[in-house]
Amino acid sequence: MSAWILMGVWMGVATAEPPQLKPNGAVMLDGRHAPVFWDDGDTFKVVETGQSARLEGFNTLESYGPVHRFGPGPTALAGVADAATEHAKGTVWNCTVQDGSGGYGRIRVSCPDLAESLIGRGLAHAFSMKGPAPEALRTAQQAAIQSRAGMWVQGAPTAIVTSVHSLDERPGQRETYNRIVNTVSGESAKVTHTETIGTCRWVCHEGSCLLYVPFSQRYGDKAAWCLR
Repeated sequence: MSAWILMGVWMGVATAEPPQLKPNGAVMLDGRHAPVFWDDGDTFKVVETGQSARLEGFNTLESYGPVHRFGPGPTALAGVADAATEHAKGTVWNCTVQDGSGGYGRIRVSCPDLAESLIGRGLAHAFSMKGPAPEALRTAQQAAIQSRAGMWVQGAPTAIVTSVHSLDERPGQRETYNRIVNTVSGESAKVTHTETIGTCRWVCHEGSCLLYVPFSQRYGDKAAWCLR
């Protein structure tokens, strides 16, 4: 069985049939043609299995609303997020499953050509959890910044806020964190804090801001007022 077929049988126990997804693109995943549903420019679901994948090496802006603020502002940056998704859907990219987790139950996948293509167009930024991002991606990002492409149309902040967490998200915790990513090295860092953050509040670090909206209030009828 290919490493990416994870939902059919898990540790010898049969699982329920995966939900039926309508593909909006495809990738070559470990050498096999796989129809996928692109949630945004850096995550997709494998249609055959329903398994979610997080792509490594880069990050696209949040696509659930105009929630980023730097440079051209929230509305323009929401358009950048949408453009990243459309770009990902437009080509069959060569991708491979990597060891380790992509977080939140996702597999970790490398699609290097997609990463460089999105970053070079200013539709994504380099992102690394450990140390600087790969040199090719850092070089592509600096070229995009110099040409003021995509999200960099008005220049680059020192860092981009990629996630915000409120202390009350988990009962009993004494501190939580926001994550920022350096726009030169692509290296991410946690900024720890002890704040309870109200829904629809802007949280800013090093020249960029992210609108805090709990996951349960990002979509559909339960969407927070600032997303409607």
